[in-house]
Amino acid sequence: MDKALCTIDGKEWISDAFYALPLAEFQLKRRSLLCTECNGNAWFRRSSYGNDSPHFCAHHHENCSLGTSYEAVGEGDENKGLPTPDADSGIVLDLGLTQGYDINVKKAADNAETTPQGQKFTAEKTADGGSLKYPAHFTLKNLLYKLVQSKGLCYADKKVGFNDQSFKDLPDHGGELFVEFINVAPWMDGARRIFWGFISDVGQTRDGKIWLNAGNIKSGLSVCISREIADDFKKQFKVRNSLDELDGCHALMIGTCTYATTGKPMLRCGDLSYIVLRRYKLDKDL
Repeated sequence: MDKALCTIDGKEWISDAFYALPLAEFQLKRRSLLCTECNGNAWFRRSSYGNDSPHFCAHHHENCSLGTSYEAVGEGDENKGLPTPDADSGIVLDLGLTQGYDINVKKAADNAETTPQGQKFTAEKTADGGSLKYPAHFTLKNLLYKLVQSKGLCYADKKVGFNDQSFKDLPDHGGELFVEFINVAPWMDGARRIFWGFISDVGQTRDGKIWLNAGNIKSGLSVCISREIADDFKKQFKVRNSLDELDGCHALMIGTCTYATTGKPMLRCGDLSYIVLRRYKLDKDL
């Protein structure tokens, strides 16, 4: 894609001219790009996957004439054919920890307890062999896939119950629990949620921290990966040459929102068990 719209100056930029901007201006405007036709989230690449020229990419909306086919790579590529779960039967969310943390999901309108008396949800069957359907088994990768595909609506009206006390501070309603980056607000300062959304660019500062910057958000929200786990982060998400490889991904994390004195919101991650990325590449050259 040769052109993209910058929401800061309202200008359509040609990729070569955009790349020639002064560094500070380039870094700012690369986080505010949209497809010129469908307004889908866009990002800039110096080069990628066989295209050695500077260019733009975008998560195009359906039927956009500029739309390009993408496929997931690295994290999340096993989810292409993920079936829709039976939410009435509950879901089990596997956080990849040493213990099993179950989440049972029911419709918010239901007045019954989240876990019916006399029955126990497991990842494979109902313990009493009764008539309830098996709950869907979800990883964080699966959850991110579903949130992206449904634009965050898949569990907005569901009640979520946690079986482990480690998550007792989290809301029990999907509409409050799953927060897209663009919806983070000052009142969430200090609150723990499951945050997710589009990442325009990724970089590392001199102090060793890795920053995942959310695109098209005036507040400038970023996810901070502590320097202690920065190398493991690169290994986990298969960064071979540069963190630029992660530009344009979607991210999901369980974390706490904090606001800096500048008013910038930050999500901090100190445990790689609580963060997943969904990376993309073109399945054919631009």
